[in-house]
This record gives sequence, C-alpha cells and structure tokens, in this order.
Amino acid sequence: MVKVRDAKPKGDKASLDIIHTSKKHRRQAWLALAILVICYVACSAFYVGYKIRKIPVFEQTDFDESMMDASVRPAGAKLTDIVIPSSEDQDAMIACALKLYRTANYNLQHDDAVAYAVHTNTEVLKVNTGGIRYTIKNGDEFFNADYFYVPTDASGSLAKAASPEYTNYGYRRYYNKALGIGREQKAKELNYKKQSNGQILFSVDWTDLYFDNEIEMPDEFAESGASYKYYNFTWDTDTIKSAAVEYNEEGGYYKMVVELDASNKKTVKDGIKDLQNGAGDKDAKYTSIIETIEIWDNGRYKTYNTYDGWTSPHIHGMKLISATSANDYRTTFYYDAYSLNINNYQYATEYIESLIK
Repeated sequence: MVKVRDAKPKGDKASLDIIHTSKKHRRQAWLALAILVICYVACSAFYVGYKIRKIPVFEQTDFDESMMDASVRPAGAKLTDIVIPSSEDQDAMIACALKLYRTANYNLQHDDAVAYAVHTNTEVLKVNTGGIRYTIKNGDEFFNADYFYVPTDASGSLAKAASPEYTNYGYRRYYNKALGIGREQKAKELNYKKQSNGQILFSVDWTDLYFDNEIEMPDEFAESGASYKYYNFTWDTDTIKSAAVEYNEEGGYYKMVVELDASNKKTVKDGIKDLQNGAGDKDAKYTSIIETIEIWDNGRYKTYNTYDGWTSPHIHGMKLISATSANDYRTTFYYDAYSLNINNYQYATEYIESLIK
C-alpha cells in the first residue's frame, strides 16, 4: 500500500489522494510529483537505451529446479524427546517450538549434506520484486547464489534506479573447507527470462561488480564457531508472542506457526539494517512477523516460510511517500543427490574452476 502523506481537513468530502491545504503544501506536492515524473521518464529512456545497447546473453545450464526432490527424508534418528503440550498452555507450547527450532538449527549447521532454495517476493510502490537463492553444503564445499530481480519494464527501471544494489543484482559465494579457499562476488547487472517449464534462467555480467572479496568460513559450517540460526530473527521466550505445534504422522514431520514480537528490538536486531538499507529509510520497521515451519521428525528442516510485514514512512528519502509491504520468503530444504550436486547450479562450475586452479 502506498500513501501520499499530506494534511487532510476534517469534513472535506473530496476523494482526492492529494489535498492542498496551503501554498507550501501545494508546492511540495507538485515538486514530489515532478521528481517522480522526471525519474520515471529518465529511467524509461535509460532502460530503452540500455536494451538497445546491451542485449543480455542467457547462458545454457543443465540445472533444472523441477529435478530437485523435496520428498527425500534426510538421514538421522527420529526424535524421541518432543512432547506437544496442550494448545492452552502457551508457555509449554513456546518451549516446544523453541526446542524444535534449536534442534533444526544445530543440525543444519552440523550436517554435511543439505541444500535449500529460497523464493522471495516483495511489492513496493506497486513494483513486484522477486528473488531466488540457492545454498548448498556438501562435504567440504559450500556454494551460495542469490538472484534478485525487478520487472523488465519502466516501473522496474525506476525501482532499480532508486535502489540498485538491493533490487537487481547477482551474487555468488564459494568456500572450500579443505583448501581454505573462499570468495564472493556481487554483480551490478542481472537479467532474467522464464522458461516454458517455469524455471527462471539468469544472465549476469560478472565483469561489472559491486565487490569481489575473499571470505572466511561461512557460518553454516560448525567449524566456523558461529552461533548459528536460520534466518535473521531472534527466537526466545521474550520475542515469541504465540506458538502452535502439531505432528503430521503420515508425513513424518512437525509443523509449527510462530508469531514473533516485531516491536521488540531484540527480535529484529540482526535484520533491521537490511530492511532499512533496502527501503532506503532509516525509519523503516517491521510491523508483524509470522514464521511457518516444517521440521522432519529427525530434527532436520523441511520448509521455512516467513511473512514479515513492514512499513517505511519516507521510502528512499522521498518525504511525502510512505510504503507498506511484506517480505514473503519461502524456503524448501533438499537432501537428494541432484540438489546436493553444486555443479548442477547456474554460474557455479565456472566460478569454482576460476578459484581452484
């Protein structure tokens, strides 16, 4: 939802979105509109010119996300110490959710073979942005790719111009524990197209980068010594507002829905800066956080869906414009042979070969 903020006199029956209450407000409103129009036209012209100047090349890849099999249950003995309490006993229910959550985080960091894909969606100022992120840990190797894209139209160009580093980019990271080699890159230019099978194929210019850095061992490895948790919110008895846990006997997994306290600074301390940077607004804040999680009965993550409402009072420095939206991030974890093969993923093989010579 987007609001143009201005004073609205009581009793005024006009249905206008912008109401002029003074010459000052009128000037501010017209100035804001003029800036938006100029930005829109400029970005449209830039977009057309860019498309003529540089036609993206989509590299062929054997990777096919439809081949990833989420039904494969990972190795590990069934948990025997999980007792689901009465739904009326919220303290006990929160304790049960915390136990499952901490067990899954421990296993995710300590297990040698796991992959997961994150599909993201956020709508800001009527521009729908999306992303796909793949993370694979297999033995000594770790690979992470993150593609975040905006529509290939004028509205997408406007969003890209306002916040390019957070709305349209390609990112890849590789670490080899045995060799002690680790590097990351973030590219400025990304294009995409949807295949007939629904898969998205990306074109990334890895010669035009925001950065190209060496990295230390990722937190996902137990040897990193990091206090690890999946996703960036803090779970404890102070930050959880409510929890519900149930067991799916036929599927062999637990499902829990947890509402976190978005107003608690402790809850969001590890993620608020990313939200504010993405919104271009130091006053952006979370308004609601709902986590829906499935965990296999051996304590390994199955799915992790987070729906985080947020608001920005003056997005990207535009004082008259606020935005309200939500981050809808849906993660599926994989333990099958296809998903665990790092060389199956786009832009993985050539990157690894460039680092290991």
